[in-house]
Amino acid sequence: MNETRWWKYVQVVAGDVQAKEIADVVGIDKSNVTRWKQGSRPAVEFVLKFARAYGRSVIEALAESEYITDDEANIREVKIGAEDLSEVELARELLDRVERRAPSNVTVGRFGVRGSAQDDRAIAKKKGRDRGEDADT
Repeated sequence: MNETRWWKYVQVVAGDVQAKEIADVVGIDKSNVTRWKQGSRPAVEFVLKFARAYGRSVIEALAESEYITDDEANIREVKIGAEDLSEVELARELLDRVERRAPSNVTVGRFGVRGSAQDDRAIAKKKGRDRGEDADT
């Protein structure tokens, strides 16, 4: 097997999964992924599909597949460890990643101990009744 820059990139992005799983995510035939693993260069349209399916930059993917150079893509490798970030920067990075991966799972609002604003209202009403107050006031 001739391990290409593209295949290394695919492994980093997709993780340790079978060719069929990558093909299913990207929406292409498994044989294409198998050819990449064997050293074949992917077609440009598959590079773009792969990047979009995995939420990656198409410019990055084009550079990794060697259709454009790193200079053309303006890619610079910068290594920053978590220890180099402030707590606020680390929290922002984590939130950015969560929002990018699953925006439908991010809920904005004020939450109580039980986890919802509705629970807060129920607790407040119960406290009012316990003190003999009218719950609706």
